[in-house]
Amino acid sequence: MEAFKILIHHNSTDLELTILPNNDIYQIINKGKTIGALRNLDLDWELLPIEDILEELPIFENDLDNEHTVQINLDTPTINLITAEIENHLNHLQ
Repeated sequence: MEAFKILIHHNSTDLELTILPNNDIYQIINKGKTIGALRNLDLDWELLPIEDILEELPIFENDLDNEHTVQINLDTPTINLITAEIENHLNHLQ
């Protein structure tokens, strides 16, 4: 499956994230930087820390300074937004 874009509303801002699927792992990329990954466990999703995905996925780093990037806290509400958009995208493929 190819990478795709999703749009979430985070801290009063609309953010476009790139999702890079690799089997059951969905890498989350913001402005060219890997910020985490989610594993699809059928009816549930698991957040994978960067340290756990280093060997499985290519890690992207951006060259933008902090002034041009939005910090995203991958807390439960944000993960729920991201997984809902991933599921929405996957449902449109079927």
